[in-house]
Amino acid sequence: MATATHTQLGARTRLTVTGSVTSYAAGTRLPIETTGTTSLVQVVRVKLKRTAGTAASFTPRIYSTAAGAIGTVAQQFAGSSTVVADLFDVVASGVLFDTDAAGKLYLEPGPNAGADNAFDYEVVIEVL
Repeated sequence: MATATHTQLGARTRLTVTGSVTSYAAGTRLPIETTGTTSLVQVVRVKLKRTAGTAASFTPRIYSTAAGAIGTVAQQFAGSSTVVADLFDVVASGVLFDTDAAGKLYLEPGPNAGADNAFDYEVVIEVL
């Protein structure tokens, strides 16, 4: 289950969303809710660690729509391929986009194999 904390920074709201997911395959996405309505957001930091499963590597991505595809304008962030023994930890610079109509963005851990992968995650987002 995800935990979200928020901090007010003037007109901005910083959301830190943390949690764990299980049974993730390539293309499985985690919806992250921001405000409940379309919002301009900036992704500040993305951290992922694969904790179990058959994948040998993973490539995290963030989409502005649930149906977004790799290499389309809905793909807002693409991390680098990371071996499962490593922590993916990136300070995102310039990842600024509008969420979908429900105020959601979508985190895809992106394992390269299997449907049994588990991940711990932390995403820091600023709602502008």
